[in-house]
Amino acid sequence: MAITLSRRRKKKTSFFKTFFKLCFFFAISCCGIAALILLNFSKTLPDLGNLTTATRTPSVTIQTYDGKCLGNYGDMYEKLMRIDELPSHVPAAFIAIEDRRYFQHFGIDFIGFFRALFENISSKKVAQGGSTITQQLAKNILINEGVVTHYDRSISRKIKELLLAFWLEHKFSKKEILMMYLNRVYFGSGTYGIDAAAHKYFDKSANELNVFEAAILAGLLKAPSKFNPSNHPNFAYSRAMVVLEAMESQGFIQSAKDIENKYAKATFEEKKETSKNNMYYCDFAYDQAKKILGEISEDIVVVTTFDAIKQNAAEEAVRYYIDTEGKNYKFNQASFICMARDGAVLSMIGGAKYSATQFNRATQANRLPGSVFKIFVYGAAIEHGYQLSDMISDEPISIAGWEPKNYKWKTLGQIALIEGFTYSVNTVCIRLAQAIGLNKISNFAKKLGIYDVSTHDMSVAIGTTPVTLKDITAAYTSFMDGMPIWPYCVTEIRTKAEGKILYQRTNELKQPVLDDETLSLCRTLLRTVVLRGTGRATNVNSFIFGKTGSNGDTDAWFIGFYDPKEEKDKGFSYGIWIGNDSNHEKMTSNSTGGRIPTRISKMFLEKVFEQEEKDKNITKTEETAQQKSLGEMLIF
Repeated sequence: MAITLSRRRKKKTSFFKTFFKLCFFFAISCCGIAALILLNFSKTLPDLGNLTTATRTPSVTIQTYDGKCLGNYGDMYEKLMRIDELPSHVPAAFIAIEDRRYFQHFGIDFIGFFRALFENISSKKVAQGGSTITQQLAKNILINEGVVTHYDRSISRKIKELLLAFWLEHKFSKKEILMMYLNRVYFGSGTYGIDAAAHKYFDKSANELNVFEAAILAGLLKAPSKFNPSNHPNFAYSRAMVVLEAMESQGFIQSAKDIENKYAKATFEEKKETSKNNMYYCDFAYDQAKKILGEISEDIVVVTTFDAIKQNAAEEAVRYYIDTEGKNYKFNQASFICMARDGAVLSMIGGAKYSATQFNRATQANRLPGSVFKIFVYGAAIEHGYQLSDMISDEPISIAGWEPKNYKWKTLGQIALIEGFTYSVNTVCIRLAQAIGLNKISNFAKKLGIYDVSTHDMSVAIGTTPVTLKDITAAYTSFMDGMPIWPYCVTEIRTKAEGKILYQRTNELKQPVLDDETLSLCRTLLRTVVLRGTGRATNVNSFIFGKTGSNGDTDAWFIGFYDPKEEKDKGFSYGIWIGNDSNHEKMTSNSTGGRIPTRISKMFLEKVFEQEEKDKNITKTEETAQQKSLGEMLIF
């Protein structure tokens, strides 16, 4: 009996030994296999020797002559910010909303992972994410290095991400990981890194961000497009409050409500003031820079001729009339361009709303100019020897079955050329074109930059040659000094890092294309239109010149210029077009150039003059204060 029990004990002990041996060898095998798998994945990880520096790709910054940023292109990076350089509330905002246990975990937050898993299962949707800041940095590195793609959702990618997260936590301090994260993360609109985002959205360095601005940027990361403060301020505001409440709950700030009351209103009011529709202008400048340099291989700054006063005035005027008269006159688009007398583009609007469409109607849309073209017919006639007092018939005309009409003009029989132009009488212009020939008209227009004018179709006399607003405005600018005009907006291009000059515009030597008599008589015609003709709605002073035009119910124009005698340097030209993108979508029959375009012109001019007067008074006040201060110092 005792022998039997002893044998049973030996068998039982032998079984357990065998079982534990098998378990041990199985565990060793699993560890070995896991090690081999990890080794295999580690071979595919990128070179991680220089992670604390920012990855840079060529970018283009468009700015004004005095250094104000208008827009950015490419992947934007700014200064590499170290954590110690930032206000404490900046990293706190990101930790509060992205990884509240950042300083407690070693790359993976298991508590946060299971909490997020529970919330997602409970809500039956992806309500929370479980990735830590370290994991997000690891994912960013893997994508940037081309190891995985942005859309890769495989287990393989997740393993690589976890491996890299552990390695980062082992290799770097928490402060260094956070620094790398903030300098690499994407903030939308082609902007990478906290400093670039601060410049992009708030026009300041990251070390100047207030608590509310930091909350906006931290809130962006969830959906950079949706929570963009420039495009969706309401969403950005509500998301920022979520971040502030998270900061409050974790003890980073005392009261989210107090922060909102202190900073929110000022932040979004300032954002509203600076979020003007400058991007049509920026696109034009960017295209010019590419033509000048060809391939862009390093970060550059493009200095332009942009004029904020004229841009703001144009935007207010165009927006006001689209909003108040767009439905009445059945138009939903408008474009505007303003140039200095040498062709420097000062402001530009390419459409009603840039965010809706980036198609630039000021530079890309070819439209029929209608009566705006008539100045080329009259200019060619003047060169041919005609005088403004010469008489010509305004009676109906028929050419091979084509019978052009006059808009609201009662036939008088014979009228002077100047009257025919002032009141835009079609039959007078066509008879004048017949008398001098289309070749002379084509050659005259070509001198001023309007090409491809038909010499076989008499309808060109009343504006059937397609033109862009930019080109027709440049042609009218020639009537300021008689010089040929080639629009430009780039004055300098330099490298961003070192400030090395890559391009600098020089003044071109030009020869007049109009003789003094032709120039003087053409200016008289253009002034008379504004004084008592179809453009009189915009006659705000005696230095406004221009011409209205329309193409049936499809296009309406006013092209003109302001040319003060005593202050030539303040002169400028400008062009206005309204209509619809589709030619099948007609405006009302009375949507002529003498209506909405001339009213936009008037509002634009009034706002420009008003702002310039304010600036002049401010300057005088400052000069007086300086003189007074100097006088007091001398007396002392």
